[in-house]
Amino acid sequence: MSLHFEDYVTKANTWLNRVAEHMNIPDRNKAGRIFRAVLHALRDRLPSGEAAHFGAQLPIIWKGIYYDGYRPDHEPVRIRHEDQWLEFIRSKDALAEIKDLPTLDDARLAFEGVMQALHDLLSPGQYEKLQNALHKDIKPDKISH
Repeated sequence: MSLHFEDYVTKANTWLNRVAEHMNIPDRNKAGRIFRAVLHALRDRLPSGEAAHFGAQLPIIWKGIYYDGYRPDHEPVRIRHEDQWLEFIRSKDALAEIKDLPTLDDARLAFEGVMQALHDLLSPGQYEKLQNALHKDIKPDKISH
């Protein structure tokens, strides 16, 4: 079995480019940090089975980033209000939070951009499962189906 690292990098870059495009962020490092923050927020919000199903859809490099620091025995974070959800996303951006997502509006635009990219990149069934796992008050409202 041969490993095709270049293919893994290409696919990871394709996803990153799509996310950056939907967020209208030309800085790929910033887009990557924000994508990681949203992935970690989603991961920690989903029950472990759904988190694993979602993670299985990611390209291998993003899958590694998604699972970094993950605890499968976690209790899903119970967030039901938009502002709490956006603050949670901001908190997942580690030390770059103030630079990347200085306001809740920035976090909202980032979340919507990532979800638009995921809508494009995931299978329709997996995207629907992801949407269904989110409380109605934290679902992105600008995604076209």
